[in-house]
Amino acid sequence: MSQKNIQLRFKNRSGEEVIVADTMSGTLDKRAIGAEDGRLLDAVVQTNGSHDGAKFLDEFTRLSIGACTSLGFTTGIDDEDLPPSAIEEIEKINVEARELVREEMTKFGKDGRNYETRPGRTPQETLEENILIVLDTQKGKTGDVARKNLLASGNQNAAVSMAVSGARGSLDNLTMMAGSIGQAKVRGKRLERGYEGRVLPHFKREDRGARQKGFISSSFKRGLQPTEFFMLSVSGRESLVDTAVRTSKSGYMQRRLINAMDDLKVFRDEKLSVRNTADRIIQFEYGEDGIDPTRSVHGSPVNVDVIADKLLGPKTVTTDNRKSFEREEDDYGGYEEGEVVDVEGGVN
Repeated sequence: MSQKNIQLRFKNRSGEEVIVADTMSGTLDKRAIGAEDGRLLDAVVQTNGSHDGAKFLDEFTRLSIGACTSLGFTTGIDDEDLPPSAIEEIEKINVEARELVREEMTKFGKDGRNYETRPGRTPQETLEENILIVLDTQKGKTGDVARKNLLASGNQNAAVSMAVSGARGSLDNLTMMAGSIGQAKVRGKRLERGYEGRVLPHFKREDRGARQKGFISSSFKRGLQPTEFFMLSVSGRESLVDTAVRTSKSGYMQRRLINAMDDLKVFRDEKLSVRNTADRIIQFEYGEDGIDPTRSVHGSPVNVDVIADKLLGPKTVTTDNRKSFEREEDDYGGYEEGEVVDVEGGVN
């Protein structure tokens, strides 16, 4: 299925080395054919054009569907099962988290006069920041326990296969289903608004403990307590509102950009200058560098490694270490935009 004129080496999401030359070795996943960071897809389009790129995607899709049809691929709630020892360890970590929060509150005292504050922060703000650090650290530990046991199942676990390959979901989603959900947040802080001196009437007033402010030690598989369910719903609504607001703002920004640039044109002069309808020069050179973004490799006009690999042969295929621009899914299935993940490997 791969083209003979492609010389490529990179590391997939699992850290396994993938080599595409006369023969192919390694596992192809999202880092090979993903929309944002598909190394193999980029190489096919850059080398053979968009028509062959579309054909490659069509054939790869048919191959994948055929494999799933003949071999079978299904997932169920038992894919999130953890051994009793792992569940006990997660519970111990959550108990420790609640105790650490109580210790921090004891240090704070009644008024926080003797509490060590951060520069530019009040004692109350410093306490909340310290508690968040403690809870996030403990949540990371429970996630590590769940992740370790889920990954131990290997290829036998369909849900883990989907997360590791990048097909759908992430290991963070799976750890929340199997291990522990963690702190529910609104605008990056613990829950504050609700009843007077407390979030819900189920708790004592002025109690700033972990459970009282939205720490969820349960998992989606084991089920949430009523107070945990309510607090997670508060946190989830913020992401829904944020998505709606972001969509409208980005749509309006796109409209303004289109209206501002609808009379611009690239002229076929020596530098491919950009001018408006009044023949005024907006840019002396298109994009200030004259590079066509649809034909460049992440902004570079020429990929030297590809040329070297063609001349020297497939045995000398080199690995290009560059940043990965794939987007990671957040806890609620959306995307955390603008995140850049450092990885090894790249299109040559």
